[in-house]
Amino acid sequence: MSMNCSFCEKSIPVGRGLISVKSDGAISYYCTSKCERNAKIRMAKKVKWTALYRKRKSERLAKTNKKS
Repeated sequence: MSMNCSFCEKSIPVGRGLISVKSDGAISYYCTSKCERNAKIRMAKKVKWTALYRKRKSERLAKTNKKS
């Protein structure tokens, strides 16, 4: 059973990564400490190396190509 990183959405192999539990009970999984640090100060959709950014960018490009 592999999990996905809560920030960059990469697959995390079993026995790797970090798990963060907030006081309200929310659980976040991170593949690296880089993702953990960035999740605290940045939005994933604005960071170019995340899957969420690439997904939104391709949606915007498809929408602009459709209009033309």
